[in-house]
Amino acid sequence: MKRILLALYCAAMILLPACSGPLQIPFEYADAPAQAEKTENIPLQSAVTRQDAAPRGSLKTAPAPSPEATPDIDAAIEQADESLEGGDDSLIEDLSVAAGGGVPAGPVSELLAYTHYIESNDLRYQSFLSAFPSLTAASSLALVNVNADFGYYNGVSVIREPDDLLVLCNKNYQLPSGFVPQDLRGVGGTSHKMAAEAAEAFEAMQKAIKEELSLPLVVLSGYRDYAYQKGLYARYAKADGADVADTYSARAGHSEHQTGLAIDFLHKLPGGSLRGAGFQNTAQYAWLQSHAHRYGFILRYPEGYEPITGYRFEPWHWRYIGAEDAARMAEEGFATFEEYIGTYYPPQAAAIRAAG
Repeated sequence: MKRILLALYCAAMILLPACSGPLQIPFEYADAPAQAEKTENIPLQSAVTRQDAAPRGSLKTAPAPSPEATPDIDAAIEQADESLEGGDDSLIEDLSVAAGGGVPAGPVSELLAYTHYIESNDLRYQSFLSAFPSLTAASSLALVNVNADFGYYNGVSVIREPDDLLVLCNKNYQLPSGFVPQDLRGVGGTSHKMAAEAAEAFEAMQKAIKEELSLPLVVLSGYRDYAYQKGLYARYAKADGADVADTYSARAGHSEHQTGLAIDFLHKLPGGSLRGAGFQNTAQYAWLQSHAHRYGFILRYPEGYEPITGYRFEPWHWRYIGAEDAARMAEEGFATFEEYIGTYYPPQAAAIRAAG
């Protein structure tokens, strides 16, 4: 019984908010419609089992279990049991109801065998698997490793190494308010800026698509500082309410644009007007899907994975992570950066210090 209570206690951490509200186009997009078509709510279970979505590396190519792995589970749980002596059973019961009830299922030995298993996260893994049974063990490990089980803006951590090319900046990881990339420069002949390596890679990509398709990649936005993002989010929250704004805009410190590694593209329509809406229907977008990884860029907020990324589908938003890692993501079928980092770079998540 004590084992069940311990598992249920940890299950309270797995509540992930669902995306809701109408999709809004950021005000920077000239000629954008006031409100785009509503998109369907997608729970985490369906987001990770979509048949029409790209295959996900954490579901298919995670490191294979090792037969030598033999965890001492009884000893670990016995130790945890002792810490719960004298606990409030009614509180545990309430938490189990809030988390959906049920006891974490599956042998712990299966989890321990993966190379991205972190022992201190074990009960969180099991709780997450219990709440979202459609997830594989490998995928659950990856998501918990990047604190996806905490929920949006809960247990936020401040990033220690914001200059890292593989920095994970999202609703659980926050950049320091004073962080400014040291090597910012203009990109693509515009006033927009990116970190030097990202800018160079973008310009090579921009040149390639121009030579192959005679099409431009028009830059809408690159680096944004903390203060700019704070004002931007405040406008959206005032117009639509914070809950809706959170589905399409990052709060200050949580925007990838502050890293200097993200870029937004515009869609140039016949007649010369510019819009962000509809970029997924362009030849540029199709080319980027097939070629961007060669230059180190990934689609950061893919369609159908909103519960993982925390944002609606943004076909115009691309993130530089370096050619080697972008190629690996493409080759192994990772759809989200969260899962990739959680699978191959869990020490990076551990190197982030808790805020406050």
